[in-house]
Amino acid sequence: MSKFKFAILAALTLAACATAAPTPPPVVHPTTAERNPAVQVDASVFIPPPPAANSALEIAERAIVRGPWSAERRAQALEDNAIDPFAAFDSVLGPQFNGASLPATLAVLDRAGRAAGFAGDPVKFIHRRPRPFVTDSSITPCIPDDERLRASFSYPSGHAALGFAWGLVLAELVPSRADALIERGRDFTWSRVVCGVHYPSDVEAGRTVAAAAVARLHADPDFQRQLAAARTELAALYGQ
Repeated sequence: MSKFKFAILAALTLAACATAAPTPPPVVHPTTAERNPAVQVDASVFIPPPPAANSALEIAERAIVRGPWSAERRAQALEDNAIDPFAAFDSVLGPQFNGASLPATLAVLDRAGRAAGFAGDPVKFIHRRPRPFVTDSSITPCIPDDERLRASFSYPSGHAALGFAWGLVLAELVPSRADALIERGRDFTWSRVVCGVHYPSDVEAGRTVAAAAVARLHADPDFQRQLAAARTELAALYGQ
């Protein structure tokens, strides 16, 4: 897999996927005047609460997180921890799919990833759900277990949201490979469960956030221009 990294997405690793604060600020929901519905969604309106702590459903979810998982699938989950859509999807789109030569595609994926990845943050602070490995010591995360990760919240998964948003946008841009791109997006999000850092319901909520965020972005003329530029760029490689 390509390991091309780009700095403009690094902030998403810190904010969307590990939102943490020892003393978190109160949740502030923007007013209609402050929020542009063409580029933002209020996930607290449509994301339901997670399963109750230690309920039968959460206990069942915890069993899913424990696995067992093969060493190969755990290794894939570790790779999928990277905030890099090119590494995430080059298994479908090939080695020519790289950010160094596709600046318009990089721009549109960055825009979609940020919109989706950040959209769930207010919901995290509403529910403050601990990550599964924090609740169950028999679960070992595939990424380093540190205090910042432990202090962050699990529901919904920002990492799943950004990954599925990438898959949705790429499926639109390269329709000849849409099914495989959506499947890879689903598998990318499931890596969060395999990694031990999210419950299945966290991931499912993240996918919902992604779908809503991408749908809203389509109402923005600037995003439409970015899509058109990326579509032209990718058509040279994959056709339409």
